[in-house]
Amino acid sequence: MTACALTGAMAVGGTFAYLTDSEGSVNTFTIGKVQIDLEEPNWHPEDTEDIIPNEVIKKDPKVENTGTNLAYVFAEVKIPARNIVLAGADGTRKEEGVHDLFTYGTVTMDGDREVYTPGGLNEGWSLIQSRAASGEGYSTYIFGHHRPIGKGESTLTVFDRVKFANLVEGQLDSQDVDIPVKAYAIQAGTSADGVTSTIDGVTIADASSLTREELLGVYTVFASQNTTLEDLTSVSGALKDADENGAKDLSGADR
Repeated sequence: MTACALTGAMAVGGTFAYLTDSEGSVNTFTIGKVQIDLEEPNWHPEDTEDIIPNEVIKKDPKVENTGTNLAYVFAEVKIPARNIVLAGADGTRKEEGVHDLFTYGTVTMDGDREVYTPGGLNEGWSLIQSRAASGEGYSTYIFGHHRPIGKGESTLTVFDRVKFANLVEGQLDSQDVDIPVKAYAIQAGTSADGVTSTIDGVTIADASSLTREELLGVYTVFASQNTTLEDLTSVSGALKDADENGAKDLSGADR
């Protein structure tokens, strides 16, 4: 009986071998990329030499998504302003004051004749914010595209032409003036229903067609995320024909 009891104790206190298994998996995630290129396919620098009052010049900024993520895009145009005297359509001199040297607009065809519409914008674009020059400098115009653009997609041009002001001769002879244009993008995404979207508190009712107010909200998010926005919007420094890290040059050709 003592032997049996000892054997039982050993059985209870012994180590059992359990059947086991293990399995693992590795999931690879590809990080997205927001990248755009600014293009002006009909811009020709030689067209800007020795311009005259009321001359209409081809300038047609557009944005291409050369990244991988769906993106909301914006364009910023700075128009030079000067303290000048303008002439009316009948040639009458107006009061001296600070005026933009150019207007932007679209062109439509009336038979063989081009019709310039000052302030006109092409489909998909809206003016969401503007700031007039307080003195000689630049007036700033921010345009937003109502629909996000996908990989490899381009917007229509924001506008087609700029028109030089009808200034009285002898005021800016032989001077050089610039019209800086820059483009910005922020990633876009839709919610589970595939329609609505929220970006940092900005609720978008229809992700395929933003209202002007929604675009302004998204742009404000972009601006708040980029503490160097004032540097980005500055006209001083190294302005270039296109983003040197981009895939396209200003004409839209591959680098």
